[in-house]
Amino acid sequence: MEVDRRTEENKFNIYRIELKVQLELLYCPSGMENGFTNPFTQDFSMTSLEKVFKSGVNGIEFHENEKAAIQKKREVIIRGVLSVTVISAEDLPAVDLMGKADPYVVLTMKKSDIRNKTRVVNECLNPVWNQTFDFVVEDGLHDMLILEVWDHDTFGKDYMGRCILTLTRVILEGEYKECFQLDEAKSGKLNLHLKWMPQPIYRDT
Repeated sequence: MEVDRRTEENKFNIYRIELKVQLELLYCPSGMENGFTNPFTQDFSMTSLEKVFKSGVNGIEFHENEKAAIQKKREVIIRGVLSVTVISAEDLPAVDLMGKADPYVVLTMKKSDIRNKTRVVNECLNPVWNQTFDFVVEDGLHDMLILEVWDHDTFGKDYMGRCILTLTRVILEGEYKECFQLDEAKSGKLNLHLKWMPQPIYRDT
């Protein structure tokens, strides 16, 4: 029973290291420069797995068959459900002649092109939505969330700005709340709450 317990602990620790190494390669989230630092340290460098294979985890040596199984090339598919709450926006640019706007937000997952949108808030530059949308994400390491703010108009719509987010931070932290500056806009921020519910898939290659 003690050997089985240690084997399970070893497998779990190897999964954590593999995940951190893969995430480190993609740790370039858009708009994350505002004082958010990379949580990785030298302990999780690209040679971390080699160190584990040589010395074991927490001082426990692996049996030869365990080493062989772990060293086999394995791809971790980061699958899960991304929950996005569009809380509000601040200081949106005026669009109409009255100095107002009728904003709404379109949310798109880049790889699947699945879309959702908030309701329209009429004549407001600081709208509050508090609407939550769930997306099933098949490959979180390579997907992105795109949020575009539009002004609703009877005869069309006007683009007001956007922000593009990788999923790296929410996968690492589980959930977080942040205010994001709109790109391609004179002014404006989006207040979001993101949550990640993992459903990882392992695939030997």
